[in-house]
Amino acid sequence: MALSKAAKIWIIILSIPLVLIVGGIIAAKIYFTSDRLKALVIPPIEEATHRTVTVKNISISILPSLAVSIDGLRISNPEDSPFDRNEFMSLDHLKLKVKIFELLQNKLEITHVILDHPRLYLEVTKDGKKNFSSKETGTSEDVRVQVRVEKNSMSALLLSNLEINDGEIEYVNKRFDSRMKIEGWRQTLRAEARPGENILFIEGQSNVDQFSYGTVTSWYLDGQPISVTEKMMYKIVDDVLIFDAVQGTLKNLPLAVSGTISKLQEETIILALAVTSPSAQMTQLLSLIPPDMLKEAQGLSSAGDVKFSLSIIGRLDEQTDPGIQGLFTVSNGVIKYASLHKSITNINLSGKFEKPEAPIDKKEIGSFSIDKLTATLGTNTITGKLHLTNFDDPTITSECNGTINLLEVKDYYPLEPGTELNGLMKADIALQGKAKVPQSIRARGTIELDNVTIKTVGSQKPLSNLNGTITFNNQLIESKQLAMNVGESDLNLGFTLKNYLSLVIPKTTSVHKDKVSTSKPSAFVTLTSKQLRTSDLTSDKKTSSEQAPNEKKGTQTSGWLPGFDLDANVSIDKLVTEKLTFTNARGTASISEGIINLKNFYVNAFQGTIQTRGTLDVRDLKKRPFDLELELTGVESNSLLLTFTSFGKFLFGKLSMSTKLQGDLNDTLGLNPQTLLGDGTVHIFDGKLLGLPLTAKLADALKINELREISFKDWKNTFSISNGRFNIKDLGIDAGTTDFLLDGSHGLDGSLDYGLTVKLPESLSGRIKLEGIATELLQFLKDTDGRVNLNFQVTGTSSDPVIKLDTRMQQELLKKALEQKGKEAQLKLEEALKKKAEEGLKKLLKKP
Repeated sequence: MALSKAAKIWIIILSIPLVLIVGGIIAAKIYFTSDRLKALVIPPIEEATHRTVTVKNISISILPSLAVSIDGLRISNPEDSPFDRNEFMSLDHLKLKVKIFELLQNKLEITHVILDHPRLYLEVTKDGKKNFSSKETGTSEDVRVQVRVEKNSMSALLLSNLEINDGEIEYVNKRFDSRMKIEGWRQTLRAEARPGENILFIEGQSNVDQFSYGTVTSWYLDGQPISVTEKMMYKIVDDVLIFDAVQGTLKNLPLAVSGTISKLQEETIILALAVTSPSAQMTQLLSLIPPDMLKEAQGLSSAGDVKFSLSIIGRLDEQTDPGIQGLFTVSNGVIKYASLHKSITNINLSGKFEKPEAPIDKKEIGSFSIDKLTATLGTNTITGKLHLTNFDDPTITSECNGTINLLEVKDYYPLEPGTELNGLMKADIALQGKAKVPQSIRARGTIELDNVTIKTVGSQKPLSNLNGTITFNNQLIESKQLAMNVGESDLNLGFTLKNYLSLVIPKTTSVHKDKVSTSKPSAFVTLTSKQLRTSDLTSDKKTSSEQAPNEKKGTQTSGWLPGFDLDANVSIDKLVTEKLTFTNARGTASISEGIINLKNFYVNAFQGTIQTRGTLDVRDLKKRPFDLELELTGVESNSLLLTFTSFGKFLFGKLSMSTKLQGDLNDTLGLNPQTLLGDGTVHIFDGKLLGLPLTAKLADALKINELREISFKDWKNTFSISNGRFNIKDLGIDAGTTDFLLDGSHGLDGSLDYGLTVKLPESLSGRIKLEGIATELLQFLKDTDGRVNLNFQVTGTSSDPVIKLDTRMQQELLKKALEQKGKEAQLKLEEALKKKAEEGLKKLLKKP
């Protein structure tokens, strides 16, 4: 049916508003471009927050719903701020949808609020500056930005769906050394307010993939998942948020939150919250502890009742923190490792902590206490307690005591593979003082050890039969007698160690009568032993080729010297090094900064006595330089020199020597000959040279077999050592009717360079057959005692010497022979002339 003319007019008239609306929407879309929206939105935010705001894109749509979409939102920290990061907040994507027709009916229905990957970084500097403060950094002007809900003005409101996807929040408080991090936060939430009720009903679900909490440098809770369901109510008139039913889990630990937050729209809000853990068990509590804090925690099971409650009450604003109080108990706890057969039982613990409401800069507050702690390991019971006050500068009071059968420990706690423990240990320990000034702690304690054995995979030799009592206070540790075996060595120690805290606290100071003074650890030790083997006490160090890439090469501190000054009285019946064995070692020694100072140290060795004074530097494991004075009396020369020289195996006799020596010991505590320097005197008596290659060559050269073995009454010489050579001076050997005189040098590598004079008795001179010298000439080499003196040059090596007659001796023999022949010719001529003169005279006097 065709419309009448009037109907057509009315349709046109009624369509005009719709056309205007559609046209307005189109115009708005055309006008409100992304750049214009940025210009409208960003400057007011920057002015209010005093921060730089950037947005990649903003778009708006109106029908069928009002929608705002923002991409790449970034809000910086204030310019020239002292914070670690430049960025305060960032957001990959924000989308907000509002039903426009509901809004026209005075109803606000938000269908979607979606935030993709929001990231928030909150920081408090050491001097208290906050990057989230409502005041501009460096000013006192209040520039607070608020969204206030007026009382009695609430129309209908419905937030159908709030979504937060993959959110991140990090909070770092350097002032109080705390840190919190939330990663993988997913939140869904629905909120509704009915007209006239002035109550906002809120329901939601929150999940966090990883929640971490701890100090700036380490985590107490690390990467724990959180799941929470929320049901809350906000009373507009009273400005109170009420937690109706907020429950969740921190990993496996159940938690419930109740209470209120008041004055949300004021500068100072009021907290009255309670956090409890209903029906919690030990296994749920232990699941929160970081794995590296529970050694070998794999397969750990536990049981027992846990009660935990936390109340947060008080004001919260930029100047005030609310009060916190907590109580916790563990009853009838049990811990068992899956790889072990027995459980740690009767774990009972109760404690509390408290931090009252106070200004945020108030530090000297707070307390924590464990009033009761007990645990049973088989036949062993451990008890203790702890009280701490002032979280900023804690004062600690603690006690711990118990008796432990070390053999049973492996049944309850997983030890490192290869570790063996045995024996009884009883401890009674108490500490009281400031945790940040450990040297001020008043300590006392007693540790009793009964047949203790300790062996680890890293210990070269086990420690066994450890018996004795150790007592300590904050000034010293001492034991009257501590007996033990290490490998094949036995030790009995009496010791006093002073200022021992310096061993674990760099540059520590001791506090006495309110005076602080620099201290250094020092000890006095009395050591007695029937047998001490240095190999039992040294650790098996890596060689340079085995050294790990990240280890520093070069000087290494000795692994078997204590890290403190030491004075010791030593009495060792048998002292065994890798190459040498000493008996009846007695004396005093001191150790400081890796240097051993021997003071009148005596040992019986090589069938004689050795007295030593001087120093041994063991700071460098590859070098070990020494500077010693030695007095050797009556030692067997063959036993001594066999170890250090190439000719020692041929020399026998009682040796006395006075010397000063410098050099290095090698990694087996043996001598490094190339570094040796020194001088001294030698006296050997009632000895012999047997099989010495030099005397054998001499016997062959002179054709006198008696020189192959030389017995002597006396041997004297002086010497010096340098550049790898023994420099011998005025060496004289008195072998009865035969004497040897020697000057020159003997290399530590065996090389020889000597001048040798041999004085042979007349009984042997007739048997001398020396190549290159006629027998009749030897008469010219005899001294006033009728002994033949032969001079030789000795070169070659100690195992293959080369001997040659000194050419000066041959020249002297020839000269004497020629002189002798000249005298004989002159006498013959004079005799002939005399004879002829006598004959002539006879002829003249002959009668006719």
